[in-house]
Amino acid sequence: LPGTEGQGVADVLFGRYPFTGKLPYTWPRSADQLPFDFSALPADGPDAPLFPAGFGLEGAH
Repeated sequence: LPGTEGQGVADVLFGRYPFTGKLPYTWPRSADQLPFDFSALPADGPDAPLFPAGFGLEGAH
């Protein structure tokens, strides 16, 4: 990757910068789940979202 974006990706891949990231919104499992009713999202099972808001990774320091 050229430019500053490439350097940022390389820093994460080679461990010079810890990877962290959390989703700011929920990803549906399929288009059939749209629109979401956020007041009644199931936590698990076939109707659960693919990735709930806040899902993500935290790197070790």
